[in-house]
Amino acid sequence: MSSEKHEGKKEYEFYEKIKTLLEGVFAVNYITERAYMGSPFYEENPHLEITAYGQFSPTLKNAFSKDTLRFFRIEKVKPDIMGFVKKKLKSPKELITVEVKRSPIELCWILKAKFYQDFFGAKWSLLISPKGIVEDKVRFVVDTDFGRKIRGKVIIAKYNEPSHDMTKKILEINPRFKNSIPEPFKRFVKP
Repeated sequence: MSSEKHEGKKEYEFYEKIKTLLEGVFAVNYITERAYMGSPFYEENPHLEITAYGQFSPTLKNAFSKDTLRFFRIEKVKPDIMGFVKKKLKSPKELITVEVKRSPIELCWILKAKFYQDFFGAKWSLLISPKGIVEDKVRFVVDTDFGRKIRGKVIIAKYNEPSHDMTKKILEINPRFKNSIPEPFKRFVKP
């Protein structure tokens, strides 16, 4: 499916699809040890939820630091999707923030995604759009000091609806970002 299929769709129509996709990415490409359902150590891992409407489950709130929780109550900051992942059973929870946009990615949205990463102390921060990011903006955030500061460690990706075209990945990352993409997402870098 091409990005034309996304025309007219609202941003919230992508939340559940992207949440499910990211749960699979972390489960398959990152987690190395897990407890099984029914075990006394079982915890949903990864745990992602749609937070765009300002509702955070107690499970997610328990992953926040006390300072973050206090500032969160004051600022009412809400990424579109948020959660955590644990690489191993005894590993600390690594926070995940995700900003979803339905139009081509703008620099201000990269800055917003980085703000969420900084505000929550998230290890993983993603900015995903079915339109992706145009090449001149890619060059800016890769080739300039100011652009690199704006981006930080935000993973910028294009979301494609699943299709019968086996050459098209559901998540695509521009190859110019390949040196700064963490391992679980390297397989999504376009060749």
